[in-house]
Amino acid sequence: MAWRKFRLGTALSLGGIVAAAPLIAACGGSEPSYQDWAATDGAAGRINLDDVQQAFKNSQSATDFERRVNEIYEGDGLVLIRARQDGETLTLEGWEDLDSDNTIDDTRDDLLFTIVENTGGDYEMRGYHANSYYHSYWGPGDFLFTYLLISAITPRFGGYYYTTPPTRGTEIRNQRTTYRNSSAYNSQVNRNASYNSRQASFAGSRYQQSRSNVSSNRSSYQSTQRTSGAFKTSSTVTRTSSVRSSSRSFGGFGGGGAMRVRRRF
Repeated sequence: MAWRKFRLGTALSLGGIVAAAPLIAACGGSEPSYQDWAATDGAAGRINLDDVQQAFKNSQSATDFERRVNEIYEGDGLVLIRARQDGETLTLEGWEDLDSDNTIDDTRDDLLFTIVENTGGDYEMRGYHANSYYHSYWGPGDFLFTYLLISAITPRFGGYYYTTPPTRGTEIRNQRTTYRNSSAYNSQVNRNASYNSRQASFAGSRYQQSRSNVSSNRSSYQSTQRTSGAFKTSSTVTRTSSVRSSSRSFGGFGGGGAMRVRRRF
């Protein structure tokens, strides 16, 4: 009986090891897959537009707004802005610089949002593509457009009153790198997660469906990332998962040791 008991205990222990094997395999690789990367908000071009709206209201200059929007966004590309006037309507656009050349190119980059000051002084904010579920209004106020108009007496940059200068790209990127290595970024990522939960509840199917509503420019960008393998060097997956990750313990039969499994959200 002692021999049988030993065999049974061994079988149970081995059973625990076998059962855990898929989990070990799943956790073994450190290199993200394309699916890991594609599932992130940064790859899709999603951004916390409630925080962007607040940044617009609080910013005293275009550089303030550029800095704050790039703190909010989790993607790899910089968010660049430009502003134009059509009659009495003022429009501010936010684009992700997908080709990383520090300029907005309508044929290569991705429009994330617009903020419009209408004739009556009211404001309207819209999200585009993966953010197309978002549409917000608010009343008159002395916001960023005042600075943009005062600082540009006549249209420049191809008819735009303001566009992020290409020379600002390196500065914004360095600021963002410093921010993403701080605890403040951890808090921002958690704010973004809470925002996504609220929008999923509020906008429902529109929110879920908009994720696949990518522009042709972003679709080309994603395809290039996949075929070139460039997504493997993206910090979007590891950065986001390191902030949002949690651990669970799985115990084997017979009171053996536990295995820690890191989960991505």
